[in-house]
Amino acid sequence: MVSSISRMKNRVEQLDGLRGIFAVLVIAHHHNAFKESILYNNFFVINASLFVDFFFVLSGFVIALNYVDRIHSTSDFLTFLKKRFIRLYPLLFYTEVVFVAANLLGEHSALKNVAGMGLSYYFYTSLDALTFMGSSTILGGWISNNYPSWSISAEMISYVVFGLVVLTLPRFKYAAFAVIGLLSAIFICSRGEYLLAYDYGYVRGLLCFALGIFTQRLLRQKTFQLSAFEIPFLLFLVAAMYFVHHWELNLWKLVFPFIFSVGIVIFASSAGVVTQMLNSKPFQYLGKISYSIYLNHAIVLIFVNIVLFRFLKSPENEAMFAISLLSSIALTILYSHFTYEFVEKRVGKFLRDNWD
Repeated sequence: MVSSISRMKNRVEQLDGLRGIFAVLVIAHHHNAFKESILYNNFFVINASLFVDFFFVLSGFVIALNYVDRIHSTSDFLTFLKKRFIRLYPLLFYTEVVFVAANLLGEHSALKNVAGMGLSYYFYTSLDALTFMGSSTILGGWISNNYPSWSISAEMISYVVFGLVVLTLPRFKYAAFAVIGLLSAIFICSRGEYLLAYDYGYVRGLLCFALGIFTQRLLRQKTFQLSAFEIPFLLFLVAAMYFVHHWELNLWKLVFPFIFSVGIVIFASSAGVVTQMLNSKPFQYLGKISYSIYLNHAIVLIFVNIVLFRFLKSPENEAMFAISLLSSIALTILYSHFTYEFVEKRVGKFLRDNWD
């Protein structure tokens, strides 16, 4: 049997499908305007924010798969960062502008979503997000206008750290990544909080990213056939979410990056029924537009709830909450189709073609 890595080339399609599903589940997690609704107030949805850690682990895996042996000079490093910037920035910039414009237009209308913040608030939060500092305290611990965007900051910081380590410590890179992961875990334990985001979210990102790198190394060296473990893994993941929620095991959430690492190994080494489903066109498309889904969903959630419960004055009951959630998911996917085509792809191509 050929090795898992040689079959992967530069991506693993079933992992793209899984990323698309998890991006949709993050929408459900942020559909929290009515916290007592059964659609939110359950262990699975409340803890669906943990799927952001899957994105980080998968990112470390994919970046290592493509670049761990390809950064040999300062030029290589800068080219790597340029590619990562072009991949992330157009949509980050677009969604930040949309959020600020919507808040400013809504200041004196029924579209108003938050209390008056003033231009200085929008300036500082936007600066924080657009300089990739939204997961750090360098410019303050601001909650971004587009609140999920903190993780894009953590992504970019992880890219910079990865590139610097591979460039400056080529012979000792894995030892360096191990130290980074260990120090990140120690820092999280010292804070007594795993779900770091707007202040030290980049530390959480680095921990997961490092695990993704070692996941890629394992699959490069070993061959597995793990189709039988697909469904047991998913059941174990759900059970783990239940236990950390039921017993309020906050710091025990540190195990989830490791769980996601195991999941990547399983699905990258599987041809079972779940993998076949994840490889189908609908789930592949969700994976392809998952970045747009992730950065678009907050504004869509706010818009849908304003329309349903403020403009239309719909009753606040479980049926309407379900309509709100399903409408938000559908509109986010539809909207993300267009931002993927016109922002991610077209603006990205323009920058690649014109940035020497």
